[in-house]
Amino acid sequence: MLDVRMRHTLFCVLPLFLLNTPLYCEHTQDAELTLTPNSSYLFNGEIVTFICDMREGPDTDWQYEFNRNGQQIFSFNTNNVHSLQLTPDLSGDFQCTGRHKSSTEFTKQSNNVTLSVSAHRPRPALRADRTGIPVGGAVTLTCSVEGSTGWKYQWFRRTSASDEEMVIADGSGMENLSTAQAGIYWCRGRRGNPVFLTEQSDVFRIEITLPYRTFVTLQHNWTKIFSGEAFAVICQIEGGGDTEWEYEWRTTSPNTPPAHSEYRISHVSVSHSGQYWCKGRNDLYSSTEWSVALPLTVSPNKPRPTVTSNRQTIPVDGEETLICSVEDPAEWKYYWFRRASVFSESQLIRDGEPNRAISVSQGGIYSCKGGRGNPVFFTEDSDAVTIEKRLSDKAVVSLQPNWPLIFGGEMITVRCDIHQQTYSELEYFRMDYIDFIEYDNTEWEYEWSSPNSDTVPTSGEYRIRNATVSNSGNYRCMGKLTQDLYSSTEWSDVITLTVSSNRPKAHLSADNRAFSVGGSVTLTCSVKPSTPGWKYFWYRGEKTSEPLTSQLSAGPIRVSEGGVYWCRGGRGDPVYYTEYSDSVTIYKIVTNKAVLTKQPNWSEIYSGESITLRCEIQGGDTEWEYEWTTTSSRQPQNVNEYRITSASLSDSEDYWCKGRMRGAQQNSTGWSNSLTLTVSDTPKPVLTVSPSWLSAGASVTLNCRVKDQSAGWRFYWYKAVPDPSDNFYSYELLPGSSSGTEQDSYIVNGQTHTAGYVCRAGRGDPVFYTDYSQPQFVWSADFHSSASLTVSPDRAQHFISESVSLSCDGNSSEWRVMRLDEGHFASDCTTWGTMTGSTCNMDGWYDDAVYWCETGSGEFSNAINITTGFRIILVSPVHPVTEGDSVNLVCTLETEELLSNVTFYKNNELVRNDYSEELNISEVSESDEGFYRCEYSGVMSPESWMSVKSFNSPFPVPLITGLVVGILLIVPLPLLLLCWYRKSKDTCCHRLIMCQGTNQSSATVHTVNQDENQQQVYSSLLHGDFCVYETISGSGNTGSGERSDECRRHTSQIQLKGLGKRGMHDDSAESSDYSNVNSDSGS
Repeated sequence: MLDVRMRHTLFCVLPLFLLNTPLYCEHTQDAELTLTPNSSYLFNGEIVTFICDMREGPDTDWQYEFNRNGQQIFSFNTNNVHSLQLTPDLSGDFQCTGRHKSSTEFTKQSNNVTLSVSAHRPRPALRADRTGIPVGGAVTLTCSVEGSTGWKYQWFRRTSASDEEMVIADGSGMENLSTAQAGIYWCRGRRGNPVFLTEQSDVFRIEITLPYRTFVTLQHNWTKIFSGEAFAVICQIEGGGDTEWEYEWRTTSPNTPPAHSEYRISHVSVSHSGQYWCKGRNDLYSSTEWSVALPLTVSPNKPRPTVTSNRQTIPVDGEETLICSVEDPAEWKYYWFRRASVFSESQLIRDGEPNRAISVSQGGIYSCKGGRGNPVFFTEDSDAVTIEKRLSDKAVVSLQPNWPLIFGGEMITVRCDIHQQTYSELEYFRMDYIDFIEYDNTEWEYEWSSPNSDTVPTSGEYRIRNATVSNSGNYRCMGKLTQDLYSSTEWSDVITLTVSSNRPKAHLSADNRAFSVGGSVTLTCSVKPSTPGWKYFWYRGEKTSEPLTSQLSAGPIRVSEGGVYWCRGGRGDPVYYTEYSDSVTIYKIVTNKAVLTKQPNWSEIYSGESITLRCEIQGGDTEWEYEWTTTSSRQPQNVNEYRITSASLSDSEDYWCKGRMRGAQQNSTGWSNSLTLTVSDTPKPVLTVSPSWLSAGASVTLNCRVKDQSAGWRFYWYKAVPDPSDNFYSYELLPGSSSGTEQDSYIVNGQTHTAGYVCRAGRGDPVFYTDYSQPQFVWSADFHSSASLTVSPDRAQHFISESVSLSCDGNSSEWRVMRLDEGHFASDCTTWGTMTGSTCNMDGWYDDAVYWCETGSGEFSNAINITTGFRIILVSPVHPVTEGDSVNLVCTLETEELLSNVTFYKNNELVRNDYSEELNISEVSESDEGFYRCEYSGVMSPESWMSVKSFNSPFPVPLITGLVVGILLIVPLPLLLLCWYRKSKDTCCHRLIMCQGTNQSSATVHTVNQDENQQQVYSSLLHGDFCVYETISGSGNTGSGERSDECRRHTSQIQLKGLGKRGMHDDSAESSDYSNVNSDSGS
């Protein structure tokens, strides 16, 4: 009978079978795969047992399948346990699957078990906590198979008494073994059923340490051993008694000591250096501990002793102590040697004594060496030390001649003299035989100490025939007896010789360079640095001539003849000469006077100008040569004019000149007056325009100011033509100013539109021009048909947070919106706004400024003065108001709320305070023009200018149109013939201008009259929608062919203006960028 769980399972599964859907109603646990031995790392030959547990119901309710790497190795059966003998190719992932006997669809899968099978049988590792068994102690051994678990271990031991192994642990699982017995130990592991055995471990030797102290000593207790010496290393066992020991040695050197207590080396080498240990052994497993290491260092080189002494000279009747020093001096015996000269053999004077110091009373060459051991080992010989015996005679060194400074090329002698000592009979009696010979035969050899030791003689004179800097330095000498070179005097005192590398140059000076008739001049010749022994040779004229023999002197001379003088010094035998002095010219002063002037005589010269300095000699017709001098090193040519074609700042200095008679160069004038030349940077004129805003019928006055206004300047006047394509202005020369005007002002009559002007000044021949002034503008608020500017919102004042648009309109496809701020700085929209097409947009915080448009064809629009406000503004018209029109002025807040209690002001004077909402002017007149502002609750708006333009009655257009058409049909042909016929005479040239047919167009009749002051006057007529003739009147015949060219130039210029096009630019002398309307005298 099925249990409840089974019945429940069948109840749930049956409907699902019908749906062919393998789902389960009850959650079941996963199957589990385990193995024995339980290790993921197994070895070739081991047997592993897999156990599959469904963890649900009895094991007999299931059938089991086993897989490796997804491939079946045991098919479904009722056995859930399977065993495998492993081979390396069975490594992989193992899994079992259970299938319930009641339904083939009811299966469960186990976890994955990963096996790694090694191809080699493992070898356990055997470790010990120490290498030997101390007295009364034990050693713990550990056996382990790395990386694998489940092992039990067997332990084995072998002793010296038997070669057979003894099992001391049968594999019951001890991993650690503690033992107090000596012997050779090893182990192996086992696991599984049937049992799988590892390889045997490596053997481990355990010894018992005996309680005796061992130490290593040297035969000689020397600090250091040297290559070639003989010595022995000895092993000693303390407390060993009569035990017969075998000895073991251990060393870091490549040599192997014998198994004896002594390691004797007859000829040691560097290879014996190292650490040495020893121990004693009385059987195979019983020994002492290793001794403490004895370091042995063998030096490859023999030591070399040094001989020292307090001094190397023996005073008269004295002695000197010599000391032989070697490393570790107490370990050596000492051998001393002496040579009587460099050519004699060494004689042994001390043979192997322990005292390393000796006292000597003889001069000579001394050396020593050390020795020790048996056989004796000798050190190297020491360096030799020379000991001299001092005599009482005194050496004195001197210079001949005794000058403190010698110059390169001079001859000098350094002399050594021996002042011998006189002896009494008693002193002679005290001398031995050798001493007697020394002083009886006073032949000396000399030793010198000098900067140049390669050329020092052994005689008493050191002659330098051609001194050089290398001879400079300290000199001293001593004398040695010829019969005994180790008996000498003391060194003399030092004498210093100084040799200058350069031949000295004589210096010639005069108390005056010029003298009047009957006078004289004192000349002084000197040599620097000042040294004694000089005499001076004097020359007049050429320095290669014979000296003035009558003037050979050691001091100054007086001369009363003009000319060029030289001198030089000489001393010694043969004579050593200095360099010649620089020449000094002595002049005889004439009565003529030099005067220095400049042309043109302007107080200030500018960089790039031309200037001429002229030297004039007053009095007499003598032919002159000229000499110039300046405050700098500049030296103008010796002509009477110094022309500076392009002045620079470096030309700013003081100038003088004088004249010298061409036939008698020593006769000259005095220096002229000083002329100060000041050169400044190129000036930039300042242009002012008045008025700034145009009104009907008003003229515009241009004023050009430059530094030093009266210094010969002529003024050139230009119109600024905008060029939006390159963000610059080009300049067109105004008519009549191609040669400049004397006046610094220029009047433009009838200007109706916004315009820009520039000026510059020029003077001299060729003309020097200043920089151009900054452009200045005259503003017109009237609309212009070809270029106009509108603002949105359409008012003169705006809030700072408000967005404002400036729009250009007219006959152009290229626009630039400009502004001039209160700092008189002009800039375009791209620097303070956003330019889109012909509109410039500003998003708040714009400056109070004048705004205008510029076209690609070079025209200006009307100008608008925009003011910003913070809390309150006045709503006023942007453009001029026509006389007779009505105007309403209102005050508003930023919220666009119109205010009622408002006070209005005009030109800062109250005009209404009746608290109305607006200021209404019903019929505007010219008197209403001015600055307006409003006030609300104590807050004042900015002020704005309201411009009023006059009302002009319209001309009878039909009448004018008919008249003009008739003229156009009848007049042109005779007019053109007349112009052609009279092109070379002083008459008018007429040109018909085509009409544009646009409202508010203007044709301008310019009349340029050149009078004595060259005052330019422009007149302009404003016309309606009809055509006119423009006329240019000639100013007279200026030469053959000039008038016709002039007529053509002006006609072409006016025709382009009439068509509203940009003027053509002629290449003029001033600039290729500017059009010269009249390049000669105007028209």
